[in-house]
Amino acid sequence: MLCDDRPDYPMTGFVRLQFSGKLIFQAMEAAIQTATTRHPLLRSRVCRDARHGNYWVTDETISIPFERYFANTQHEFPLAGYIDLTQTVGTRVWLVDHESGSDLVVQVHHACSDAIGKCQFIDDLLLLYARNVGELAHDVKLRPLDNQRLPLRNQFGLTWGKLLHLLPRQILALRFIVSHFLRKAAPLRLLAGDQVLPQSPVFPSTCMFYVDRPVTAGILSEAKRLKVTVNDLLARDLFLAIQEWRTQNGVRSENEWLRFFMPINERTSEDATQSAANIISAVFLERKPSQLTNADTLLQSIKAEMQTHKRSHDGLLFIAALHIIKLIPCLLNHVLHRGKCVSSCVFSNLGIILDRTQLPRKDGKVSIGETVLEKVDFIAPLRPLTAAAFCVHSYAESLTLSLHFDPRSISKQQANELLDVFVRRIYKTLKNADQERTQTLIRAEQLSMHGQHWETSPQTGNL
Repeated sequence: MLCDDRPDYPMTGFVRLQFSGKLIFQAMEAAIQTATTRHPLLRSRVCRDARHGNYWVTDETISIPFERYFANTQHEFPLAGYIDLTQTVGTRVWLVDHESGSDLVVQVHHACSDAIGKCQFIDDLLLLYARNVGELAHDVKLRPLDNQRLPLRNQFGLTWGKLLHLLPRQILALRFIVSHFLRKAAPLRLLAGDQVLPQSPVFPSTCMFYVDRPVTAGILSEAKRLKVTVNDLLARDLFLAIQEWRTQNGVRSENEWLRFFMPINERTSEDATQSAANIISAVFLERKPSQLTNADTLLQSIKAEMQTHKRSHDGLLFIAALHIIKLIPCLLNHVLHRGKCVSSCVFSNLGIILDRTQLPRKDGKVSIGETVLEKVDFIAPLRPLTAAAFCVHSYAESLTLSLHFDPRSISKQQANELLDVFVRRIYKTLKNADQERTQTLIRAEQLSMHGQHWETSPQTGNL
């Protein structure tokens, strides 16, 4: 994450908390400074010397940058920029004022923490803020953290015995991983060379869609009915959406591979007391256009592939590859700067967030007095030639779909259209499911008319 960082493509992620009601600047600033002392990597910078190479230096006396920003119709997010970890800490925070309330925007360098780590930090931050404004008793304890475990975060719960057990599968899978890097992924670039590109692209450039509770419940129900995960279902619909969007924009190529870069959380039970850090690996999902013609077949293939990745711990191959590349500087430079599209897009599913917070709730949403956390947005970083990063999560029983796009490759209108196609695909999945349920009920009724019956599940009521 550090080596892949560059000023024109900052390796930083964002989380935006949207509140109804106003946040108090001074109380939040105090909470930020206290919360980051619990998470040392969020207030650390990188130093380097000939003997040790890169190493972290934590300064507990430094003040985390916290600024006020006034939103307008042009820029809902504050205009962020590159964080040079060799010069400063990897965390910045803004309090954004608007008519209906306040937003809190947190930018964190991906070398310091992944999105799961940011969620841990956010939970601490909101608890401390609630204390500062008198809405939470001081005897409510923050979860215990053991920062002595930070140097162990790259062990992923592995022992020599587990490594030997996984080795045969890892050797077989290595050939498959190498093939990913030998094949060029299809970039999602639509802006032609003669079109005017933004001289100073807005960072981050985003689109959001908030799925309501009934539709979210429908997605969960459909995934359960099909015996797949929500991640499988959404990945299938995103493949179909990207293919449809490219076709609509005149892109027709039967030989290109659409490839998803999918982060995987590698935390184990031993990391329960770990502070915010980057403890992820990744796997790749890729399909050619010819493999996207049958939605049902595509879904089952994604289900089977993801089960294999999880069962065989294939994410560790990504970690191993990074270690090997790091040992060969010329290879590292080639991989990072070869001008080849490694992945068409990022697809990150965080699951359910803030589900274990000690803060009270109103209608399922976290509340601090009269201030209610209405929505949460996550923005994943982009790489050169990876022009789109999708992030999905569930908060207050509702899904949020966010798209971070590169305005040098995709216009704002095209990005909106891409997200719209994705949403329509999801709704089409639910519509088809409703039609199939109706047909099933009709068939069940016909069978009952002939003296036969079907049993229903007492747990779900599904046929």
